[in-house]
Amino acid sequence: MAKQSPAQRLFTLTCCLLAAPKLGLSKQEIFNSVQAYVDSSSDAREKMFDRDKTILREMGVGLEVLDFDAYEETEASRYRISKGSFEWPAELILNSQKLQLLELAARAWNNRIMAPVAQSGLTRLKTLGVMPGSRELAIFTPRLIARHQSFDPLAKAISLQRSVSFMYRKAEGEASSRTVDPLKLRFLEGQWVLLASESGVLKNYLLRRIVSEVITLQPYESAVTGQQLASAEQELQEHVLSQTAVIQVMTDSEAWWHFSVSDAGVATMNYMDEALLAEDLMEFGSEVRVIEPASLAARVRLGFEKVVSSHA
Repeated sequence: MAKQSPAQRLFTLTCCLLAAPKLGLSKQEIFNSVQAYVDSSSDAREKMFDRDKTILREMGVGLEVLDFDAYEETEASRYRISKGSFEWPAELILNSQKLQLLELAARAWNNRIMAPVAQSGLTRLKTLGVMPGSRELAIFTPRLIARHQSFDPLAKAISLQRSVSFMYRKAEGEASSRTVDPLKLRFLEGQWVLLASESGVLKNYLLRRIVSEVITLQPYESAVTGQQLASAEQELQEHVLSQTAVIQVMTDSEAWWHFSVSDAGVATMNYMDEALLAEDLMEFGSEVRVIEPASLAARVRLGFEKVVSSHA
């Protein structure tokens, strides 16, 4: 296995501590779980671990030491990350500029190198018998990442107040050309949505349904009032809240880590577009079973039937 970089080592350590049981992890359990520690000598990993603890604390991570000795860490000490370390402060309000900064941060961390690195540490914890039935790791996963080519040009067009055109495909429909005045980008229930004015009417466009390059056009002067914008956002929020899906998730599967699952292995979620949700659920294969609505279950079943038919 390739040598871990310092960033990968810290990432794996953080994931393991987040997934730790309430009693935390012993130093030896940590050393057996993080590849960089496994590959180092006894003295080197002790120094490395001390340095990593300091770095995590300097980064604001609430690393707790559960100790029998109140004055110093010992071999019997156990480590965990305090509850709430990765929760949003209640007073935090995100404006468009902060959201763009978070987007850049998520892009920086959400790469394919980190996934196997973190998984290796969690797998080691399972083999040691200390992996609990916890989903604390889910809060550490970046969820603001925008994988759409249309995101950057739309964000720039909003900033410059310029109209745009693109091809847009509705569910089970043909793609059609749209020319709009883009007003705002929002992230709701796992989907990026563009709120824009088309011929004076406020509409929402899912970025996943934009199937062409975004072409920037002439400047526009928006006649949309703040009240109209707030009303359109509220209508979209109400629509999302009215759409609820319930799924059964296989324990300890990738889907189990991805969704907020109850003790019974059931996850309830709101969604914006049933067809796109069906596509997302199909990625988890047999790890997920749709309980309701029946229309969503039918979409997933039909999707798998098409896959089988195409590859039979």
